[in-house]
Amino acid sequence: MHTNKTRALYLATVVGLFCLASPPRIAFADEPPDACSLLSTQDVAAALGVEINAGTNIGPGACLWNGRGNRPATLRINFTKSRSFDIGKTPLPGYTKTPESSVGDDAYSVVGGGVVTLSVKKGSAFVIIFVQVPNASPEQTTDLERKVALKLVGKL
Repeated sequence: MHTNKTRALYLATVVGLFCLASPPRIAFADEPPDACSLLSTQDVAAALGVEINAGTNIGPGACLWNGRGNRPATLRINFTKSRSFDIGKTPLPGYTKTPESSVGDDAYSVVGGGVVTLSVKKGSAFVIIFVQVPNASPEQTTDLERKVALKLVGKL
């Protein structure tokens, strides 16, 4: 029997692999953007409210920032294709998908199974934002992802 935490880990892994396997070749010609260059360490630290290490390129169009100190946090952004963005809106039992206003051209949050993400469309760019902060509620996590998204869409 799988626990909710195990299911959440499986879902996060599948979503991450799906996103990494789907770089935005159509939206960005031949190469997806260098995700790590779009947000500075200071941008990420300000959005998350913790000290952050420099971003690490984890694949085409994907970057990971890790917090340091006593309040660890993690931010991952993955650029994806429009099809992945649209599929992400599909209803799933146990997951709440909520439209988010005033972030890019279109955006929605997904909460369920211990996972919280924010997917944003800005022009021809599609990005999934995933923040993990220990003991943060889904609402707090969505707010942090929204802060990151607002900084990010201004650079797309």
